[in-house]
Amino acid sequence: MKKKIIAVLPFAIIPAFIPLYSFLDSMVLVEIFGCGCVPGAQTNMLGIPFNANDLRLAVFSALTVALSVWSGFTAKNFKNKIAKTMYCTGAVLFNILITAWFCKTAMWM
Repeated sequence: MKKKIIAVLPFAIIPAFIPLYSFLDSMVLVEIFGCGCVPGAQTNMLGIPFNANDLRLAVFSALTVALSVWSGFTAKNFKNKIAKTMYCTGAVLFNILITAWFCKTAMWM
């Protein structure tokens, strides 16, 4: 049972993290980093050219890479080579697609 739960986690972590990150983004991160609405006129608390959109892309890209590596280690539990390949490929593609979708739709304009 524990191995099955661990095998599902690479597919469930990003969808579960999106609502939490969206709330944190709208309440805290935009105030600190700025929204990225007009890049030339952007000001933020830190005075750096890095906004909430850039942070979102960095966080979700790092999470996607980490989950891809995790799915590679988790695939070692599968006995069939085709199942290992399909699991890893599915996890990587799913996480890339959901990250691209969320970063595209949640941009502060």
